[in-house]
Amino acid sequence: MAKTSERHSGILDGYKSGGTRFNEWAEKHLGLFRLTDWEWGKLSMEWEIDDRFLMPDGVMFGGHVASVADHVAGLAAMTVLETNDDRFRTSRLETSFFRPVMKPKALIEARVVNASKSLIHVEADFLTPDGKLAARVAAVQMKRSA
Repeated sequence: MAKTSERHSGILDGYKSGGTRFNEWAEKHLGLFRLTDWEWGKLSMEWEIDDRFLMPDGVMFGGHVASVADHVAGLAAMTVLETNDDRFRTSRLETSFFRPVMKPKALIEARVVNASKSLIHVEADFLTPDGKLAARVAAVQMKRSA
């Protein structure tokens, strides 16, 4: 069975416990996230939506959701990196919207659907607090070494 590298496990565990530079960066630029659970190939998050990123009608700007989607896809891809030297960059990101992303929060479920030697394919669902699908993300991360 494959195992997440020590380095990437440490980053994800730190993100889950809070207070790391990754949490601080995400809160400043994207909003307040909480990594609630992660394991090989998948993770769950909660995104507390704040007024900084809402349009006047109370709906989250779609471009901001896509930025968050890129962040989430990267964290999910990180779960399948096996060596400390593994890195990745987004090569494709597609976001489909089904209903508005609005306050108070979105629940996020992300999963790696395929990981090969050079590519990691990720899907993520952004759900309303009552579990309805608001957006679905499909991303491809290109693996590289440090």
